Amino acid sequence: MRREGRWSWQDRRCVSAEGLIYVTAKDIRVGQVLPSTTHKVTRRNILLYGKMVGGFNPVHEDEVIAEELGFEHIIAHGVMHLNYITQILCDFAGHPGGIKKIDVELLKPVYPDDEITARAVIETVEETGALLTITCRVWSEKADGTLVIEGSATLEIAEDARSRA
Repeated sequence: MRREGRWSWQDRRCVSAEGLIYVTAKDIRVGQVLPSTTHKVTRRNILLYGKMVGGFNPVHEDEVIAEELGFEHIIAHGVMHLNYITQILCDFAGHPGGIKKIDVELLKPVYPDDEITARAVIETVEETGALLTITCRVWSEKADGTLVIEGSATLEIAEDARSRA
C-alpha cells in the first residue's frame, strides 16, 4: 500500500484564543484533491477478502470458471477496491461517520497483480449552521489509467466534530 500523504481535515486548522481548533468551509475548497492511496491487488488478498465477508462466488476464486465467464483471471470483489475509496474519505472526514453517501458504478474488472489507485476531488462545499457538507467525485483506476470505479460521495462534518479541545 502506498499513500501520497496522510491528510485529514484536522490538518487544516486555526486555533482560537480558547485553544479550540475550527475548520470551516473556507479551509476546504472546490477542486481540492484528497490524498490518494494505491494498493497492489493480489490473488491472496482476493481469496482472503472473500473468506472474510463470507461471499462465495466462483468468479473470485476459480480461474477456470472466471475464464469461462470471459475474464482473464479471477476478479477482485468490487467492494474490496471500493474500500480504498472509503479509506481516503475516512481519512479526510476524520471519522467513518462523516461519510453519508457513496454512489459508484463498477466499470472494469480488477485482476490479481493490478495496482489500483483510489482518488477523490472536492466538487462542492456547503456550510449550513453547524454542518459542513462536502461532495466529492471519487474514482479508482489501474496503473494505466483505466477507470475501474467512478461515482460520488457526500461527507458531513458537524461543528462539534470540527472543533477539538
